[in-house]
Amino acid sequence: MNSKPMLAVNSDGSADLTVIDYDASSGPYWYVVVDDTPVCPDRPLPLPYALHEFQRHAKEAIDTDSGEVVELAQCTAEDLEWAGISVGSGGDGE
Repeated sequence: MNSKPMLAVNSDGSADLTVIDYDASSGPYWYVVVDDTPVCPDRPLPLPYALHEFQRHAKEAIDTDSGEVVELAQCTAEDLEWAGISVGSGGDGE
């Protein structure tokens, strides 16, 4: 099975344990990037997870007035390989 566990932090601060099943999702996968650094490079995210994490990090950057730049970046085949995700199971469509 090509999957990884992940803690998903909810808007109220609670957390849920979930599993990203890379065999079930065809990709593409995304990184949330803060100041040019992927937040969790070993966990490429399907878009719904990535959008949630992006919103969470962007809100934190705004609330703390940290000046951090929060972005979404699509994973490449090399990113997926580095993370230990089978390239054939998803990714950027290459």
